[in-house]
Amino acid sequence: MMVDVKRAGRLLASASLIALLSACAVTPEPFTAEELSTQAAQDREAMFKGGEPLSGPLTVSEAIARALKYNLDKRSKMMEEALALGQTDVDRWDMLPKLTANAGYSYRSEPNATVSQNVQTGQRDGAYSVSADQRTKTTDLTMSWNLLDFGVTYYTAKANADRALVATERRRKAVHNLVTEVRFAFWRAAAYQVLNSEVDRAVSEAKDALGKARQVEKENLRAPAESLRYQKSLLETLRQLTAVQQELSTAQIELAALINVPPGTRLILSVPAEMAVPDWTTPLERMEELAFAQNPDLREQGYLSRIAVDDTKKAIIKLLPGITFSGGRNWDGNSFLMDNHWYEAGAKLSWNVMNVFSGKSQLDYAETNEQVADARRKALRMAVLAQVYVGERQFRNAVSQYQQSDELWQVDKRLFELSEARTANDAQGILERVAGRASAIASQLRRFQSYAQVEQAYAKIQATLGHDLTIDKVENGDLKTLSKAVAAGLEAWGRDAGPSAPAATPAPVVVEAPKAPEPLTSENTRWIRGDAQAIAQVSGQ
Repeated sequence: MMVDVKRAGRLLASASLIALLSACAVTPEPFTAEELSTQAAQDREAMFKGGEPLSGPLTVSEAIARALKYNLDKRSKMMEEALALGQTDVDRWDMLPKLTANAGYSYRSEPNATVSQNVQTGQRDGAYSVSADQRTKTTDLTMSWNLLDFGVTYYTAKANADRALVATERRRKAVHNLVTEVRFAFWRAAAYQVLNSEVDRAVSEAKDALGKARQVEKENLRAPAESLRYQKSLLETLRQLTAVQQELSTAQIELAALINVPPGTRLILSVPAEMAVPDWTTPLERMEELAFAQNPDLREQGYLSRIAVDDTKKAIIKLLPGITFSGGRNWDGNSFLMDNHWYEAGAKLSWNVMNVFSGKSQLDYAETNEQVADARRKALRMAVLAQVYVGERQFRNAVSQYQQSDELWQVDKRLFELSEARTANDAQGILERVAGRASAIASQLRRFQSYAQVEQAYAKIQATLGHDLTIDKVENGDLKTLSKAVAAGLEAWGRDAGPSAPAATPAPVVVEAPKAPEPLTSENTRWIRGDAQAIAQVSGQ
């Protein structure tokens, strides 16, 4: 009977162990389709939640303000900065002494009875006795402070404070990049708004003329070769117009994503009547000074170099012995004690002897880290210096290209107006009219594109120089106030960059003007005039 009881106990213990191990097993649990769908719906709602609805035409400053306030990438950079600043608050507490409160309870099933043994005779004297209760409670409140930990924590806190500044510089860089992208996308979207209806009209006219030309070929009203050459010219023009449509088709989607509105939203932009080129007269020497002082990448690398120096100091401190001071108030509920409350104080010196052997390696690594950070800073300074010169040259080239594109557009527009007036009621002028309209549209598209490149190059100059829009005080305010601050910041760009000394005249850059479509000559329009009667017959059917 006793054996069965023991066997049952073993079986029960084994079953309990198996159940415990089974409970600790972890198996992968992928998301279900319903969970993924729910998460996607929640994220989509959160993505666009809180944004003010669009009302009225959108200006450049309003688009930038919306991007700064609602862009998700900008929000993540701000949260990273807030997280880094929060770490500095945590580090302040780590440098304070440790104050530890302990409470305990213990229980013995049998009394802790002991007997004494005589050292000289080796005989045990007297009966068993106890000096502790079977149930005891203890509490203590102890303050301790380790000088070595304080030194290490101090330099860790300094490094984390510099990391908070690094996060600030990364946020500045994100703002600069966002402003550049919005300015470029705005003018591409403006080209879509201005040209879309014209492109649709030209495409419709070209398709209509192409259909009539195919009808001429089908009815054998003219020679097949002449009809095919006519169709080829129309198809070439149609291909050009289709390329313009494709170029502009994603402009509003890109801008909508930057200002954090649903991509399918139809944007109405406030396009200025005059596309003025920014005036930039700051000398290159002054630009170098501003870039070295304000560029966010250089500032970030400077902070990283300072972190490397702090890491070296921290490595040196870790080689020193540690001294711990402690003191506290204790209480023990043992009824056999004469005094249940007492104070306790002490000091302790500890030293990791292995640091004697590893110290040189740690110091060498820390010094090498310093040298690497210093080399990176110098290399980045050289890169920023090159960015200043490249950015200034790109801006000058973009301005030159825009001016040429503007002149070309003016000429193509006048040519189209003349051809339209001359061939308005002339069936044989359909191809010339369609080709002229397509050429004018393509020239105007190049004009918008080159102006967008001017805006992009100008914004890149400001980003390289580290010019901020000075919107920190109103960045968390309402959208209207932020938009006004952005407009004021954009207006101030270039005005407070430095003295208005004449800039060094850049070397002349030869920019090849975009090629206009090949003009129609008497040779390649001879067969068009010959088809006039056939086209008129089809148009009248």
